[in-house]
Amino acid sequence: EETVTMTVTYTEYQPHVGDQDALKLTVAGAVQETGQVLAKELLVRLHTPELTLTLLGPAVVGQEVPIQVVFQNPLPEPLTGASLRMEGAGIACPKPVSL
Repeated sequence: EETVTMTVTYTEYQPHVGDQDALKLTVAGAVQETGQVLAKELLVRLHTPELTLTLLGPAVVGQEVPIQVVFQNPLPEPLTGASLRMEGAGIACPKPVSL
């Protein structure tokens, strides 16, 4: 029995992920003495960062409510073309906020 550790860096898998939130990893090996081929697949779900919403003032009927949205970019590169849109019961944000 032997354990082998392999690392997949972000720069290796980033060009292949696109809008997907998962990686499909396949490992294969061969036993020289028997010619037997072994293979195993693993689907790895990538964790997407959470948005944190915080009220910055009192919620009063008929008045605007300031809300802080916090998002931490986990990637080693800046995000471009990001936008936020808020919706809810009786709330509509027809124009996304560009970041």
